[in-house]
Amino acid sequence: MILNLVQSNDDLGERDRNRRAILAEIIFRGPIARTKIADRIGLTPATVSRISRQLIDEGIIEEDQAMEDPSRRGRRFVSLKIRPKGCFVAGISINAFRQDIVLADMSNAVLANRRIHFDDLNDPEKVFRQSAEELKKLIENSDINQQRLIACGVTVTGAVDPEKGILRSAPALGWGTVNVSEIISQHLDIPIYLESIPNAKNLSAHGFGSTQGEDNVLLFNASLAIGCSILLDGRLIRGSKANAGLIENMKVWDNEDKVYKTIDQIAGGVSVIQSDKYPAIKNPATEAKLLTEIINTGVSVDKETRKRLERAGNALAYVISMSHALLHPDVVLISGPLVESDIYCDAVRQSLKNMIGSDFIQDRLRFHPMSSYESAQSLAIYQSLVQCKITERISK
Repeated sequence: MILNLVQSNDDLGERDRNRRAILAEIIFRGPIARTKIADRIGLTPATVSRISRQLIDEGIIEEDQAMEDPSRRGRRFVSLKIRPKGCFVAGISINAFRQDIVLADMSNAVLANRRIHFDDLNDPEKVFRQSAEELKKLIENSDINQQRLIACGVTVTGAVDPEKGILRSAPALGWGTVNVSEIISQHLDIPIYLESIPNAKNLSAHGFGSTQGEDNVLLFNASLAIGCSILLDGRLIRGSKANAGLIENMKVWDNEDKVYKTIDQIAGGVSVIQSDKYPAIKNPATEAKLLTEIINTGVSVDKETRKRLERAGNALAYVISMSHALLHPDVVLISGPLVESDIYCDAVRQSLKNMIGSDFIQDRLRFHPMSSYESAQSLAIYQSLVQCKITERISK
């Protein structure tokens, strides 16, 4: 079940648990009939009808058009779906590649988003503070009912403690501990949910995307650096210090230079942009700009850049093959800016075909072009559902 992914509140009463279960079915699988909801979650049709009527009255869900029931000739049913304007969520996403803010409705559709440009990412508190200020302006300039703005999802590169809302470390940005929720809460009077970008993307794909129903998923986020998210038996694996998935110190053999290099140095975007012209830039904003230019050039890149893209794809494939041998996931997702490069993706496919086999490429490997801000808005919806916060604000 979808809600197994995040630690749920065990103190919830039966009423709240039932509301959450019904809303989950409608949000992630709607439009869906009341009878099907009852069958899936083990409640009586009468209970589902009573709670769904309450949710309709609260303006959170609505009835869809009547449809024929193929299992019962001559019978029709009215399915339920989320009401897009019933609730709204916001999002902030910060990584070395780009920084974004977003406003979305409850159907997970983007209403407005804006990219924020920081020339200097050395001050994390300033970055989060200004991002929150810009998001507040975006909200105020929108035409949404702000009483129905229920949460803000914040995704950031690095290791995070979701329960405390703290960023533990972000090696790609050179950041240490930052109390993200405290900073953003000074500007937004709504619940703040923090998550790493790979974990947020994994949750989003599981709830809204291509891995619904899959409980064992490895996600690799291929940006300037390489991040990983591990979903096993329907739960995210975080580690004792929230550092599970931080693989920047993993070493991979470089056949060209005949040395071991870290995964970022050989498989990430930093390895693609480094050349005789740009040997070591050490500026995330400049690195992101150069990588974007390379990706946008497509297959017309020069010979040396193509070679670096292929080497990077081959290195990521090696890490995937080793992880697959250990964990045997149902699906391996690759996301991030580098999935927009056909050269990079083709190198990953070909290497994995040689190391694991064609069946793996066809059945288990998926490229997942999701932006970080999309994962932030999905996170807000997801966690509001898990924590039963969807109706709390609008009922005040």
